[in-house]
Parts: sequence; C-alpha cells; structure tokens
Amino acid sequence: MANKPLLYIGAGILFLIGLCFVGYGALNVIGSTSASGSQSWLTYGLGFGCVGALFLAGGAALIYASIRGTKTEVIQQLKIDLPADTKVEQMTCKNCGGVLKPENVKMVMGAPMVECPYCGQAIN
Repeated sequence: MANKPLLYIGAGILFLIGLCFVGYGALNVIGSTSASGSQSWLTYGLGFGCVGALFLAGGAALIYASIRGTKTEVIQQLKIDLPADTKVEQMTCKNCGGVLKPENVKMVMGAPMVECPYCGQAIN
C-alpha cells in the first residue's frame, strides 16, 4: 500500500479538481437559464457536474483506503532486573512435571501466566 501522506495529497488534489468541475458545471447550468445563454450550456453543465462528482468520489475513496489500511501493532517488552545472587532454574509444570520454556510465559492483564504445552494447565 502507498504511503498515507501520498494518499491524502492525492485525495486533496482530486477534491480540488472535483470542486472546480462541479462549480463550472453549476455556472453552466445557471448560465443556460439566462436570456443571453444557450440551451447547450445545460448539457455541458450537467456533464461537468457528473465528472466533478466522479473526482470527488475518487478523493473520498483514497481517504477511505488510507484509513482502512491502518493497523496498529503494539509490542511490549519486559525487562527484569534480577539481584546478583539469583539462580536460574529450569521451570517444570506442577501438574505433569513437563519442562516449561520461556515461550510458554505470557503476560495476561499485567500478570505473568504460564501455560503447560503438555497438559494445558494454566499456572499464574
């Protein structure tokens, strides 16, 4: 997907062009009702109005595409400072005695939760 700023800039350009076409179309439609105006101006005015509406729809589609593609991923890293006399031991499941790995530890609502891959026991 393209960069979001480019999508917003493209949408702004399409909006400006669309507004110009719609405005010129409105002037043609109003001018066609004048005594010195021509009936063919009505056709041109409606045509310019339709093209302007397409440009406006394109700008809205670009803004929708930039908003829809937004995904926020939050990565949280926890760093724990252990005292110097701490001994690291292998963790085992209290239920089945299976060896637990660091991948089995997850943070759930701010508290560490260990799930045994062998028996499925959740330990907190």
